[in-house]
Amino acid sequence: MHRSLQVLQFYTSHSIEDISRLHERIRSSLASTESLTDTMNRITGQPPLIPYEADAVTATEWDAFLGGEHHPVLADFYGALVARPLLDEDGPLSDEETTPISVLSRSQRNPETKRRIKEKDIQHASAKRPLPWRWIALLMLCFLLGSGGTYAYSTYFAHPTQTTPKASLEKPVLIEKTKEKETPVEETKTEVSDILYVKTRSSNVYREESMSTLLYEADFGDGYRIIDKKDNITEIELSDKVTGFIKSSDTTNKLEGEALTDDVLLKWVNDQLDTSFVTGTLIDLIGKTSTELNSLYGPADRTFNDEIHDYQFYGDHFFILKDDRVIAIDWTNTNITNAQLASLAPLQLETDSTGLITSNSYRLQRFAKDGTVSRIRLAEQSF
Repeated sequence: MHRSLQVLQFYTSHSIEDISRLHERIRSSLASTESLTDTMNRITGQPPLIPYEADAVTATEWDAFLGGEHHPVLADFYGALVARPLLDEDGPLSDEETTPISVLSRSQRNPETKRRIKEKDIQHASAKRPLPWRWIALLMLCFLLGSGGTYAYSTYFAHPTQTTPKASLEKPVLIEKTKEKETPVEETKTEVSDILYVKTRSSNVYREESMSTLLYEADFGDGYRIIDKKDNITEIELSDKVTGFIKSSDTTNKLEGEALTDDVLLKWVNDQLDTSFVTGTLIDLIGKTSTELNSLYGPADRTFNDEIHDYQFYGDHFFILKDDRVIAIDWTNTNITNAQLASLAPLQLETDSTGLITSNSYRLQRFAKDGTVSRIRLAEQSF
């Protein structure tokens, strides 16, 4: 609550005698050279929440404050004091209690002293003067000015962008919504800045930037992590220790749509392709070594290798290994078309003879062969 409201509430809920008595208690405390902090403690039993900027205030300053003279520290002190419960006290300490007086006989007593004490008592009694309405009016004026200033600031200054009349704001909002409805929805594209995919049927990968030493031929849909990209050539990661170079025009880092979940993609493979050679699950085969393949299926019908991969052929399928670890399985004789592959999900990358669908951990790549025969590859997305 604002300090002036707290004072006003105290004035309206207490009698003139109570208010005058409180003023006298404050004056007496300040006259004894106590600080505002000590006065707050004496009258309320609690210290101020925040130390006062000017803690030492005289009784004369207090009287001037009651008379209407502006004093920001006293205004803050008085507003905080009347907002708290006040302790019951007999009032300020009298001069007789603070100043020890020797016991004198009746003949030794000075009548002038007695008369001066009475005059002092009369002076204290006269301090209970009528309520200072001029000071109350000043407090109310300060409160009204503060309220008006706060309202003006919050309305015209705190939100300058809202000074335009409400009616003028509604029109651009309606126009913006209309534009959103009229704008055609673009097809979602997934872009990964540090991954690329081969978008041609095949693309040569070279050992050096000059592209003089061929490492191997990458297939459509193969994915690689980008090491460095220039205008015409991109350096890609082939293994933990080997990098290669590929034509930038043969690659892309944008795929249509979103990747599937692994379960959906693997279920399609089990339903549409011959997995009779799988003794456990397809996932169990990814990661196996050549020794483990020989243990499961015996020696390969034939083998092939390039600078990065080893290929082990068994009937109508073969395994691709990198660093002696299976990273892909190819089915060589299938009748799967792009349209059939798209029945799983919209193709994310395609040509007339190829198609690509990805999941979180795997890729399905289709390559057309002679006639209606095609090759399907299930590859690990290992970036």
